[in-house]
Amino acid sequence: MISNSDFSNSDELSLVNKTKYSDEEYLIRVKLAATYRMIAHLGWDELIYNHLTARIPGTDYMLLNAFGMRFDEVTATSLVAIDMNGKIVDAGSTDLGINKTGYVIHGAIHRARPDILSTMHVHQEDSVAVACYKEGLLPISQNSFILGDISYHTYEGISINAEEQERIVKSLGPVNKNLILRNHGIVSCGNCIEEAFFYLYQFVKACEVQVKMLSMVGGDTSKLDIPPKEIRDFSTRTAASFTAQGNGKKEWKCYYRIIEKLDDSFKN
Repeated sequence: MISNSDFSNSDELSLVNKTKYSDEEYLIRVKLAATYRMIAHLGWDELIYNHLTARIPGTDYMLLNAFGMRFDEVTATSLVAIDMNGKIVDAGSTDLGINKTGYVIHGAIHRARPDILSTMHVHQEDSVAVACYKEGLLPISQNSFILGDISYHTYEGISINAEEQERIVKSLGPVNKNLILRNHGIVSCGNCIEEAFFYLYQFVKACEVQVKMLSMVGGDTSKLDIPPKEIRDFSTRTAASFTAQGNGKKEWKCYYRIIEKLDDSFKN
């Protein structure tokens, strides 16, 4: 018999820690590495670019991918740990270093928002299309309602300047967890890896629906059926409390089972 925890408890994974890391840090590393594989499996990765991050519990260090590895190559021990100033404190199992944009965007959020444990940024085609659309994400699908309020950040070029960090944080705000980087892509955040992944999944789906819908109506937004705000807000609140385990826990675990079955080398 399969127990409820097999389906809902994302902290109960079949792991044997043979690394130098504590069990707590190893679990975070495995979850993040698995999520990189999930994004690759979904086809949302872009060569060696983009980042998914997670704060190491009890520290001011965050984990992200080594610069040069595809998402489907990331493992628990290949993840690089950096401090909130972008300095590498643990290079992981490679000497590849990091892409500075990962620190500029994600480091800014982690430093300013201690409530956020994980951030995820992709350039999936439909999400970039919506990021280029002056009206941004339209509240037309249930996926978009689940996300709640969306923040926007004006494009300033490739994010390599630390001076932009303050403006990214201001754009995101003190509460929101989903951000559109104009002309660039999207960022989803969460109080855990699972929540960030859940929001990212809904974000991409909402963008996919919008691109298809605008194509159907020839760009005429007057033909779109937009529910009243009170109904949209009800959907946001309902989704946030849909499972007792926590936002995104069951959803992340269901995709974890796919990735683990395909190739569990991310645990290494």
